[in-house]
Amino acid sequence: MLYCYNFHLNFQLVLNIHTVNIKIQPIVIMKKPNLFILFFLSLIIFSCSKDDGNEGLSGDIDPDGVNVKEEVLLDVNATSSGIAIEGATMNDGGVTPTGGVDFSLDYTSQTAFQDYGFEIILDAPTDFAGAYIQLFDENGMADSYIDVPSSATESYYGGKFLSKERKDIFAKKGASTQKDEDTVIDVNFSNTVPAGTFCYAICVYDSQGNISQPQEVCVTVESWGGNVNLVGNWDFTKQIDNGETINVGEESCDSYDSTLYCENGAQLDVELEECYTLNDLAITFNENGTYFFSQESNYKSYDYAASNEACEVIYEEDGGEAYTSSGNWAFNEEENILTLVEFEYTETGDGETYTDVEPDGYLLLEGEITLSANELIISESDTFNGETDVYEYFFSKK
Repeated sequence: MLYCYNFHLNFQLVLNIHTVNIKIQPIVIMKKPNLFILFFLSLIIFSCSKDDGNEGLSGDIDPDGVNVKEEVLLDVNATSSGIAIEGATMNDGGVTPTGGVDFSLDYTSQTAFQDYGFEIILDAPTDFAGAYIQLFDENGMADSYIDVPSSATESYYGGKFLSKERKDIFAKKGASTQKDEDTVIDVNFSNTVPAGTFCYAICVYDSQGNISQPQEVCVTVESWGGNVNLVGNWDFTKQIDNGETINVGEESCDSYDSTLYCENGAQLDVELEECYTLNDLAITFNENGTYFFSQESNYKSYDYAASNEACEVIYEEDGGEAYTSSGNWAFNEEENILTLVEFEYTETGDGETYTDVEPDGYLLLEGEITLSANELIISESDTFNGETDVYEYFFSKK
């Protein structure tokens, strides 16, 4: 049986003053479990040496050992069966790389979330026709591989991050650190994939049948919860957007130039505003890794019909909108990152209420936190077309 992987995995870890070089060659007919396990033990030792960055707090952030579950090596065949990629097929065996097409990734590790999954983001080569994905462990490759044709991939804007317009406070971001030309493979998990670690190898192929050499990535599926200092009720106090401070209850406006076309035939050059006021936001983090938040806001927008008739700029204000979100939260103790994965939300406005369920989850928030006994600060940054926007959200503990 042929597999598309005869590969070398090179890692260099700096542990205090010692440098450890580990070289792994998981070929199907040769098993090297000792080296594979040593690699993961090295990662665990490395991660444990890092400070969690939470100042002003003492004690074990994870007394129940929630995060330890992430160190469990998952069975590759069971995990493969819990993966779904829309438009892809699962095939027995493997394939053999031929060369003739170049491909590389700029990362060797990723984070994933239960019931949600992760994204494989790549810069697809010319004449890209698809990709092959196969999980592996110390015993070699999984029994099957996933064939992902190009028709099953999407551009960055079609990925998990920007699936639809949102009205929650965290949805104002319009980009992330990916590039316009990025191709996304949306990997979904069933509820059979637990917290833990697995690795996969990926090859790409072109329309001529050429298959690239593989690239290897190890994935950590985060546990829900993981920091007891976050558990409790928090009230939003302010946000800082690119240096501008906006307090709760304070109106924030964006202005832009436009032309008002009047009913009487006149045309006016005008400056229009779109304004938003966040009146209240309360979020609860539960010890079992679930969260719930509710927010109340108002919008002021341009009333085109009234302005057209009156030949002057007229604004309309909504009667107020409410948004609630529920799902799960995870804490990445190595990178001090808080993540919210939403599974259900409700919007109320104009006398109507709409509730929707996200069966595959929606990545609502992923930001670095600064945490004290009474204050939580969540920081995000988005880079797009060379410009970086920085957002900070401030909460006080009830």
